[in-house]
Amino acid sequence: TPHFILAKKCLYKFSSLHAIGFHKECIKPISKHPYHPKHYLRFVYYPDWSGNDKLCFCSNFSASVYSCSLCDFTICQPCYRNPPLLAIDYPKKHNHTLFYFPRKGSLTCDVCALSDHRSLMYSCTQCDFLTHIDCIYLPHVIKISRHEHRLSFTSSPTPGKWWCRVCRGKVDIDYGRYSCLKGCTYGVHSKCAIRKDVWDGKELEGTPEDAYEEDVKSFNEISDGIIQHFSHQNHHMRLNVVTDRTFDENKCCQACTLPICDDIIYNCMQCDFVLHQECAHLPRKKQHATHPHPLSLHVDHQDGWFKCEACDRRNNGFGYLCCESECDFMLDVCCASINEALDNPHHPHPLYLTFNPETLQYCWICQKLGAMRLNCGECTFVLCFGCATLPTKLRYKHDPHFLIFAYDKDASGKYVCDVCEKEADPKSGIYTCHECNATLHIQCLLGVREDMYMMPRGEFIFRELDVNVLPNNHLTRNICRCCHNRCTNKVVYKLSDTIKLCSLFCIYEWWHKKNYSTI
Repeated sequence: TPHFILAKKCLYKFSSLHAIGFHKECIKPISKHPYHPKHYLRFVYYPDWSGNDKLCFCSNFSASVYSCSLCDFTICQPCYRNPPLLAIDYPKKHNHTLFYFPRKGSLTCDVCALSDHRSLMYSCTQCDFLTHIDCIYLPHVIKISRHEHRLSFTSSPTPGKWWCRVCRGKVDIDYGRYSCLKGCTYGVHSKCAIRKDVWDGKELEGTPEDAYEEDVKSFNEISDGIIQHFSHQNHHMRLNVVTDRTFDENKCCQACTLPICDDIIYNCMQCDFVLHQECAHLPRKKQHATHPHPLSLHVDHQDGWFKCEACDRRNNGFGYLCCESECDFMLDVCCASINEALDNPHHPHPLYLTFNPETLQYCWICQKLGAMRLNCGECTFVLCFGCATLPTKLRYKHDPHFLIFAYDKDASGKYVCDVCEKEADPKSGIYTCHECNATLHIQCLLGVREDMYMMPRGEFIFRELDVNVLPNNHLTRNICRCCHNRCTNKVVYKLSDTIKLCSLFCIYEWWHKKNYSTI
């Protein structure tokens, strides 16, 4: 019988663990438990949980559980000893008393509009209302990263078609949801609104709303066209609207680290410090859809560089750091500029930040697996932040024209990179000159993906190593002392006159070999 099989399985697990023992009373079958009165519950021990679906309704894994062999019901020992109430009074969610509903089935929660057979259900005996136990205590007023106003929970039907602004799915107006307090036509599914990457976990009901100014200027205007930027306070900077300047591959914006092309820029009046006009106008604080907390613009970094959470690239330019002291979330300024809906020239539909960070998808361009991405609302197109922030046009020192970024999933024919003379595939993205028929790989123009936003800028300390970041612009490329390949990146990392490395990865490898083996 199923009971015998389950008991045999339990005894087998028990006998295989000599160091573990149980009280006799603890492993006795339970009958007439208030949360499962129809069947017996038997003790089961799972020492190594590996994808087993025997989870308690509290969603926490416990090695010791009581399980029904006839139906899909499991309760852990903590919940068995301290069970939730059979009746709950919570007027904020429902005016009447809610009672535990023991019957299992495909029951849709009136708060979250989902059917979760594992969660305990509570119902109202006076009206047609059902809810999961966790949904009873959902916050009433919240602030999420995707909207500038606060949202409040509502279960009242509202005419019209509503779409969740997080997952872009349809919102059923017959169930609970969050909507804007200011009257915007902004709605979010209950479960989407309380995701950890969307909501900061704070209940704001009764809390006065602080005046939050996102557009805090990064500079003081001294006179017409002359500013004092917070990142360069010792000197003034002058607006330069001349765009037909001679291209210098070593002249980069100090904020986004991209080369200066035909852009309007701010030049320092006393040194080589330069910023794109757009980068000079970056706000000091902002809220971004990828993180629930506000971000502040940082110039100096503890290690001399940082890794962007969205594109996973290393950067020594400006970055937006989380304002919470215990959170080290950081975005580079390019990824922080991504907003919904994004119109990408290589896709006909707008892209949205509908990703769930608990899932992974492949980017259609670079084919890399990632959590943070942009999804098309009409098809299966996926774009990672790294590819979404690639410049649409760039200059190359050996070409008088602009190189345009090209991507074509249906491309046919062969292209050859003018730098490495290897095949270049438009399906993975390339830079081309339409007038000279020149073709370059992304990495041959910008450097390897991980280090393409590292620019020649000063010195930093990496694990007690003094590292200088220098331009890799000599006629003869250096040979990396770690991987023993030619340094093809746009920068080279110098430890001494004789030790030069091609990437931050090689710096780590060098340090590891130096401390744990003989070089």
